[in-house]
Amino acid sequence: MDYALYILIIICLYSIITLTGNILLGYLGILYLAIPAIYGIGAYTFAILATNGSNTFLAIFLGGIFAMIGGLLLSIPALKLKSHYIGIATLAFLFIISSLTYNLKDLTRGSLGIPGIPRPTIFGLYLESNLSFFIFTLIVTIIICTILYKILHSPFAKVIEAIREDEIAVKTLGKNTKIYKLQAFMISTFFSGIAGALFASYLGFINPQNFHIPQLTTAISMIIVGGMASFWGSILGTVILVLVPEILRFLTLSPDILAGVRLGIYGLILILFMLFKPNGLMGKRTNIFSK
Repeated sequence: MDYALYILIIICLYSIITLTGNILLGYLGILYLAIPAIYGIGAYTFAILATNGSNTFLAIFLGGIFAMIGGLLLSIPALKLKSHYIGIATLAFLFIISSLTYNLKDLTRGSLGIPGIPRPTIFGLYLESNLSFFIFTLIVTIIICTILYKILHSPFAKVIEAIREDEIAVKTLGKNTKIYKLQAFMISTFFSGIAGALFASYLGFINPQNFHIPQLTTAISMIIVGGMASFWGSILGTVILVLVPEILRFLTLSPDILAGVRLGIYGLILILFMLFKPNGLMGKRTNIFSK
């Protein structure tokens, strides 16, 4: 039962992370490689505040706020760049955040990580059991996905998709493309930070290794498999790439070998989709990695 709940909780959290990443990668069309850094900011914000006695709901919200601030700081230099240079800038941001989590030991405890991260309390009820935490996570995921669905099926989404295709043409129509890009960053990073906060709360312990290249590979794989600029594709890609690697858990392999095999599977899936199905399963456009 706990194993099934673990799978369902991870699907919920990665659905949010994949959807928010797809806003920038798919809908806006920029090479956004800072996904783990952003939800890592949310996770660390929640962990630091919650372990120091702050209200857990306030800590979750502030996790989203600080992640959004991080996203805005990233967007200032990144949006002045073009093509793959944006990818380099966002990847550099990932390494900067990783370095800070290692070196700000008084705040993050460095490689030792932050233990004893509490779960939320609702009306005096502490969500200690995995079942209660899953119900809470599912409700939050449904709320966030509903908000994102409305945003991604609104005129705002049409504008950022138009910016992706031809920014100059959008400018000639009187649209301030810079404002739309900043808004896309704010929406994406805020909800990603919320997912990061829930991730930290569920695990009860985080360290810098939870928010680095392997997690980036996972998120990018989910987006590409589901399809660029596709709401339902993001969720489908998440479900597939959470469930498929879990089959490996039933093989008699050592943990070290298993971790490498799982990462190899993500890499192989990425290559195959970029070669044979660049639009993903439900994508509206060819993914930018295959160009």
